[in-house]
Amino acid sequence: MSNLEYAIGLVLVLVALAAVVAAPFLLAHSRTVHDHGPACWWCHPRLMPRKRR
Repeated sequence: MSNLEYAIGLVLVLVALAAVVAAPFLLAHSRTVHDHGPACWWCHPRLMPRKRR
């Protein structure tokens, strides 16, 4: 196995692991009863406050 194949496999495993970990949080957030409104940075990522440099 070449280094490139190893790196691609490692990236795919990390992405799959992140998806498995994040899925329950995303499902719980989307099933909440109250309306988040436009201030919810999770639902509206464009509105996430940006750090000043």
